[in-house]
Amino acid sequence: MIAGEVIAERFEILELAQAGGMGAVYRARDRLTGEQVAVKVARDVGSEHDDRFLREAALLAELRHPAIVRHVAHGRAAGGVPYLAMEWLDGEDLARRLTRGPLPPTDAIALVRRVAEALTLLHGRGGLHRDLKPANLFLEGGRADRVKLLDFGIARASATHGVTRTGSVMGTPGYTAPEQVRGARDVDARADVFALGCVLHECLAGRAAFRGEHVMAVLARILLEEPPRLGELVPGLPAELELLVARLLHKDPARRPRDGFALIELLDVVAAGPVALTPTGPLTPRPPSL
Repeated sequence: MIAGEVIAERFEILELAQAGGMGAVYRARDRLTGEQVAVKVARDVGSEHDDRFLREAALLAELRHPAIVRHVAHGRAAGGVPYLAMEWLDGEDLARRLTRGPLPPTDAIALVRRVAEALTLLHGRGGLHRDLKPANLFLEGGRADRVKLLDFGIARASATHGVTRTGSVMGTPGYTAPEQVRGARDVDARADVFALGCVLHECLAGRAAFRGEHVMAVLARILLEEPPRLGELVPGLPAELELLVARLLHKDPARRPRDGFALIELLDVVAAGPVALTPTGPLTPRPPSL
């Protein structure tokens, strides 16, 4: 598509913003409102790809939350190509921000809490995101407390298989929960909690929790190894925060917070002040020092 072309007799293309294997995102002007929007257009037209693209659009239309990119419209452009129009955001994604170093702990907690609020809405509807990662978290105006969740392309109902029919893992390897790697059929909201734990680890340490020379090495570490201790990577990090991250990254999903809402409760306790936190147990206030 080129500048000046109009999609669905409404969205006038201004410029290409981003291109990828699955499609392209354009900055456009909404002729109905005059506002700038982001229009995502599928690269190829095919039944399976169409279903996935339109499922993302329909799900996004149902999710209204300040921490989720706002749906504007969706449908099919000329030639039957699916499109999704969303609010235009100025700022940068978290992946780019982290190339300049880690976030202060207070910013990291604020960011993860806001994403957990968005997940609470999604999980409450029985859905999963399944691809939480820094590149899908956009910092509007560059602010961690104004993060917005993007890309619901592989989001779907819970209790579904963690791999595709061809055996490839859904999601991004470094943020994929162990049960997804194993191909478990009972994957639930705790897989998103694990991914958000990976994001929190990276925000605090400035490096990914699970790294490797290739995809299989990363997946093997997720299954078999513990991530580096945050206390060793970030001197002076509160022990309560380190233990919270360890709980989010537990190999056993039963040891993690059950969903976004449960994670918010834990984050609020950590943010409120010194607490006694065990990797698998409840949070209880720590007695004040005398």
